[in-house]
Order: sequence, then structure tokens, then C-alpha cells
Amino acid sequence: RKPSRPLTVEDASRERGWTTSPRRGRVASATMSGEAARNGTVSARPGARPLKLISGSSSDGLADEISARLGLALSPAQVRRFADGEVNIQLSESVRGCDVYILQSCGPPVNDNLVELLLLVAAAKRSSAASVAVVVPYYPYARQSHQRNKLRVPIAGADVARMMEAMGVDRVLSVDLHCPQIQGFFGPRTPVDNLYAAPSSVGYFHAKDLIRPAVVSPDAAGVARAKLFMEGLQFSADVPHLAVCSKVGDNVTLVGDVDGCDVIIVDDLIDTARTLTTAANMCKDHGARRVFGFSTHALFSGTAGELIEASSVDEIIVSNTIKLPQKLLESTRKVRQLSVGKLIAEAIRAIHTGTSVSELFSTNFSGATIQ
Repeated sequence: RKPSRPLTVEDASRERGWTTSPRRGRVASATMSGEAARNGTVSARPGARPLKLISGSSSDGLADEISARLGLALSPAQVRRFADGEVNIQLSESVRGCDVYILQSCGPPVNDNLVELLLLVAAAKRSSAASVAVVVPYYPYARQSHQRNKLRVPIAGADVARMMEAMGVDRVLSVDLHCPQIQGFFGPRTPVDNLYAAPSSVGYFHAKDLIRPAVVSPDAAGVARAKLFMEGLQFSADVPHLAVCSKVGDNVTLVGDVDGCDVIIVDDLIDTARTLTTAANMCKDHGARRVFGFSTHALFSGTAGELIEASSVDEIIVSNTIKLPQKLLESTRKVRQLSVGKLIAEAIRAIHTGTSVSELFSTNFSGATIQ
């Protein structure tokens, strides 16, 4: 049966016998000092503004984990909906003069979650928050970030950025943006931090005792993402190599050798699962020993679960940027979920204390210490 909660890097390390050094805290307070940051707690610092963490309805489980890791109680917010679907927001405590972080992932239903996020920002701004940063693990409309030679179409990813700026968002924190140019849709007054979730799963895959590991990109557009993932596996006994599935029209060609390899197919999101399952079946046809999949954003629309269950993929690892749909859990047992809570918590800590976010992109991107 599936685990009752998403797996963390610590869980994967324990399976292997490694030890980790999590930064958990229990003291709920306002701001972070240097000593508190090292201990994983939040405590008062002279001259620093109080920090408030607010969660929307789409990310409550992830928000609880981030709150625990920061040692900061969630600031309560009431999110109700009228019978016609309108969302009603009320912050339950004062945020005047505070640095507010609003956590809301914009997975399905995308439009409902996006409007809820914008109204949470508006409520904080109208309540005199000093600054409002939005933590959007899954950025909406990211796949519509260019026109693709089509006429009379919006660039929806840019339009969402304009909405956020118009509501007064001061900073954006996201995970694995589908298109890097989304960062440029925001003006210089609204910095965007793009975190990478794939390296958080490296500990899990090392526990699998991979033989001749091969990292496969299911399409040419994801080669850079697959190479980044491959770098995280460099301390494996077998040096990993890269392969690519190239699609021209309806013809798919595998470029690279996967014969006798343990294959990991890396992508940023899974929607209908057709791209991933096609790549998995092709790798198996070319002699792959085992086929795994890793994806940051788990949409799993329509019959994705049935396709995965019938495919050659042995296991798919996804992050918890989006809640897994119940229909998927009922149709397949091949999907496991890892948590990016530690990654996001460390990013919030770095932003609020004024330390470097780029330190999260070292060999151990997730922040865990594997010995």
C-alpha cells in the first residue's frame, strides 16, 4: 500500500542506511536570527520584520510541513466559497508591518486556485503587510508562455505574472518552472526564485542500487533538465549517461544506449502520461533493465493512471507540489511521492534572513546532509 504521507529525503536515506541532519524547529516566533537559522527555528532579531506564513486551500499538507521545519505557526486564514463558486477570504490575525509568505499551488482546479491566491495577496496588502511573497510550487499557465507561431493567442504565463504584480506581489518563489523565461515576465521589482526539485530525489534513487544508470529525457526540450538530474547521480558507482527520445511527427526515436541499464525518465510535469509511458515502453523495447520516472508536478489527468499501470514503467516518483488525485491512487500503485517541503522551507529561510538561495543548488540541492 502507499505511504500515508509523502516520502522525504530522510525517509529515502534511512532505507539506504544513511543518516541525515534535518532542520526541524518547534519554537513559533516572528523573525530569524543567524543562530536560529542554524538550529532550524525562528526567533526574534533586532530590526527585522515579523514573518507570517499563510496557506491557501490547495497546499495545506505541504504548508504544515514547511511550518514545522521553520518552527513557525501558520497564520490562520478563513477560505470559504459561496454556493455560486465565489471565494471568500478573511485573514484571522493582524499582518500589519509583517513580511507575509502565501503558499498556494495552482494545480487543478487551476482557475479557482489562482483566484484564491490573488485574493489572499489582496487581503494581505489591504491589511498593511510590509511585503507579500507568494510561494507557488506549481505556476499556472506555464505551458502557454510563448505563441508557438500561432496568431491571435495570449501569452498566458506572462498574463498571470501581470495579475500577480497588479495585486502587489513583491516576490515569487516557484518549483521547476516549465519555461525559464517566466522569470522575465516579472519586472525587476518582483524577483523570482526558481527551485529545482529533481535533486531532492537523488537519495531515493541511490537507495535503488542502480546498475548502469541512464537518465532519459522524453523530448528534446527537456535535455537541460535531464542533464541537471544526471549531475546529482555523479557520485554513483556507475557513471550515469544521457539518452533522449526524439519525436518527429508521429515517429519517436531513442537517441542513446539503454541496453542493460536502469533508466530514469526525467520530466517537469506529467499530465496525461502519454509522453512518459511512450518513452518507458521504448526504453524497455531497447533492452532497459528497469524503468523509473521522475516528475516534479503530478497532474495525472484523465486516464493517466490506467496508462501508467499498463506501461513498462516500474515506478514513478513525483513531488508533492500538487496533491495526487484520488482517481490515480485507485488505478495504479506505481506512483510514490517525495516531499519538497524541506527545499521550500530552506528557500524561505534564506530569503527572509538575506542569505544566498543559490546555496540550495549545491550537490545536495534538497538541504539534507547525506553521510
